[in-house]
Amino acid sequence: MGTDARKLRELFDESDRAIHDGKGYSDWLNEDGNLAWGESYILLAYVEMYRATRDRFYLRKLVEHFDRVLKNRDDMRGVADVYAGKPLAGWGSTRYSKGEWHVWIVHTGMINMAPAEFVRLVNRDPFLHREFGATAQAYQARIEECIRDTQPYWRNGPAAGEGYFHSPLLHEVLPLNQQNAMGSVLLEMWRATGNPRYREQAERLARFFRNRLRTDDPRLYDWAYWYKLNGEARGSEDISHASLNVDFAARCVAEGIVFNRTDAERFANTWLLKVRREDGTYAGEVSGREDGSEYMPGTGGMWLGLCRVLPKPLAQAMYRDVLQAYLKKTRYSAGELPGIARLLRYRVLA
Repeated sequence: MGTDARKLRELFDESDRAIHDGKGYSDWLNEDGNLAWGESYILLAYVEMYRATRDRFYLRKLVEHFDRVLKNRDDMRGVADVYAGKPLAGWGSTRYSKGEWHVWIVHTGMINMAPAEFVRLVNRDPFLHREFGATAQAYQARIEECIRDTQPYWRNGPAAGEGYFHSPLLHEVLPLNQQNAMGSVLLEMWRATGNPRYREQAERLARFFRNRLRTDDPRLYDWAYWYKLNGEARGSEDISHASLNVDFAARCVAEGIVFNRTDAERFANTWLLKVRREDGTYAGEVSGREDGSEYMPGTGGMWLGLCRVLPKPLAQAMYRDVLQAYLKKTRYSAGELPGIARLLRYRVLA
């Protein structure tokens, strides 16, 4: 495969076309999580491909897909959330909620993440605004409706400067990755709109996450999948769900929110010194335990979001490692498309 830009783009386009004739999962419902854990990665990949190529073709693809996704939002279909007692601006599922229809905040975050970044790009670029301005304005309104319907579950605390989303089903704070997927949306929407409430909540989520990172080795980070409000936490997070937390942290570093470049280096070292193993395999947890082969190469591609906030030597090491993982395949799933796009975006690091 190499790192030739044309070859990477061809691989991306071929894989994209192969997923349901290029429609991905955009006209599916989210009942089994297909929008949240499939289509969301395709949308993110389109944004990354635009950043890599500056070809508006990929933004047009995002619009084509997200227009279909919006048509199947619960409030458009009149499907009520079991806990809210009314249709929400989100995409419900029965798979994770004991057969009851419920809009998970992580699903709202995953599906809206790339469209929120699209709005930010268009709002800040007069060239893009000429073609996409009206669409970005409509998407901004739709995304803000989604944020609005998460607010009944928002809580400040438990410590000063922290914040979290409460789950009516779990009767507890949501797991870290489920909160921080929404954190990425809040951060992007703050950059898009200047709304200080979005920044405040993103900052509180970032502080909640950072305050729970373990630093037994000062070069690395370790953390659990889920921290309850009483401080209880078990084990270490799997590298797949961890990628959403790392991606959020990288966005925060880029915007100077809570996390800094030293934090970015610790996340990168966690990958290079704990997750990656000398025999070419990967751990399944950020602690270095378990087998992570099922998560690769897509998870590595998500961790590549760190490249934009790392010193060049560390960014190069991350890039080359993930590249080698992608070399083992020639056709990629939805969850692996962001990685191909990021390999193209950061190919100067090869």
